Amino acid sequence: MRSLGIDIGRHSIKVVEVQLNKRNYEITNAKEYKVLNMETSDQEIEILQTLNSIAKEFDTESAKVTCSIRQQYVSTRKLFFPYKERAKIHKTLAFELEDDIPLSIDKAIYDSKIIKLHEKAAEVVAMACVSEEIERTIEIFEKAHIEPDIITAEFCAIANLYEKWYKPPEEVLKTLTKALESEDLITDDPELSPSDDKMIVHIGHSKSFVGVVSGGNLIWGRSIMWGAEKIAAAISQSFKVPFTTAHDMMPEKAFLLLTTNGANEDQIKMSETVATAFAPLIQSLRLTMMLANTQYGANIASIELIGGPSRIKNLAPYFTQELERPANVTNPILNLDKQFMSNHESLNEVFQMALGLAIEGMRKPFNPAVNFRQMQFAKKNLSFEKFWDKWGYTAKVVSAAYFCYLVYGVAIDSISTQLEEASNDVLITQASTIAKLKGRQATHSKIRSYIKRNNKKAKLVGVYEQLEEVNSPMKFLNEVSQILPSNKDDKSYEIRRFIVKNSEVNIQGVATDASTVTQISKALKGVAADGKVKSIPATIVNEGTKQKFAFTFKVKRKN
Repeated sequence: MRSLGIDIGRHSIKVVEVQLNKRNYEITNAKEYKVLNMETSDQEIEILQTLNSIAKEFDTESAKVTCSIRQQYVSTRKLFFPYKERAKIHKTLAFELEDDIPLSIDKAIYDSKIIKLHEKAAEVVAMACVSEEIERTIEIFEKAHIEPDIITAEFCAIANLYEKWYKPPEEVLKTLTKALESEDLITDDPELSPSDDKMIVHIGHSKSFVGVVSGGNLIWGRSIMWGAEKIAAAISQSFKVPFTTAHDMMPEKAFLLLTTNGANEDQIKMSETVATAFAPLIQSLRLTMMLANTQYGANIASIELIGGPSRIKNLAPYFTQELERPANVTNPILNLDKQFMSNHESLNEVFQMALGLAIEGMRKPFNPAVNFRQMQFAKKNLSFEKFWDKWGYTAKVVSAAYFCYLVYGVAIDSISTQLEEASNDVLITQASTIAKLKGRQATHSKIRSYIKRNNKKAKLVGVYEQLEEVNSPMKFLNEVSQILPSNKDDKSYEIRRFIVKNSEVNIQGVATDASTVTQISKALKGVAADGKVKSIPATIVNEGTKQKFAFTFKVKRKN
């Protein structure tokens, strides 16, 4: 099994390939396509060209392809259900989320992931995605001849970097008594959430993702429409350089100063510019922390900064100072369990989202992937269409030939039936005229008997005619008798055997001397059809002193 995670960002497209081996999962390929021009008004053409290259290079037809929907189009809620069956949970998702999303039920697609199983309940992260965004994502990939198997949320991709996705949901022995006794079947009980949670901040180029990890699971996430391109724009404006130049400076040449002691004017200016650009993000993170605590009782104890732009110098101390929580820059890829994932150490920060998407495509049925490609957006089976594109012309030719053969068969059957009826009528007529079989006597068996009798007569007539043309052996015996030399008192020679077989005559006898044998041989040449007489060994018994002779020659049997 092979899974591809495709992360389409504003600055680049990242692809990670994960292969399932006998023992574990292995990252076999990863590539970043930095082909998107941020100053271009319409990036769709460049995205399509890049996706076409990906389709050819990674053979997307034979792999499970996973892509994501931007988190701003996905609403997530942590809920408790008083049952554990996935089918029941899925059926009630739309009704339970109806009051939490600014959309009608028919304009969103719903899915969920179970993070914990209690004795008689399930702890679930429910998600709702805008239908139009799913349709737009499918359209983009289909134009590039890629059929995504899974369309999930960025939330799930980040969650795969922190959760044990290769195991079933955790089972908790403690029952949700308070949730079950409540009048509402589903509740968000902050008292059931553990303390000392951490906030994940994935900084992107155009937007950032913020999530809360509690008890080893990502329980909530949202998008903040702030990205590192804001820093590039601020640097460009402050230092009067092109936007692309300012963007290329990050994150290596952008920095934050913890103190201005010993810094020159340009360094102070760079630090203040970057800090000013980060101010909106800091404000949004403060509100996010308050919201996580209010809705889920999350006690944010630490902050993890991930993503490529998180490598800006002194960013973690700056966040610690501003948010009053210890912040660290980490790469969760390096923390993956080596027992289940290999070759992941070679990936840098930019592939975090793409790797999470590839992992989502490898999930097992006991902990399935979140997939918004369902209902009207369910993937169609294109096997027949691909087969028809390849063999359609041949199929048409074969169909036309079969149709012609079918018409020919029907026509032949019809004609043969007509001929059979006509021949039967002629047979009955001829039986009446020739065989004098009329009425009920003109049956097939009687007609066959009449034909057999007449065939025998015809054969006998033919035999008689052939016999009339054949010369009798007596004729040749008479001719030989007349042509042989004179034999007074039968003392000179004696003919003892005269045999005619087909066109060959065999004559044997005895003579008083050799001269007589020679005379007999010369005489027989007059009867032979080709004038040749051949001497053969005699088989008769010799009596006395007479000399045996035996000759054979050809005669003409037919006139």
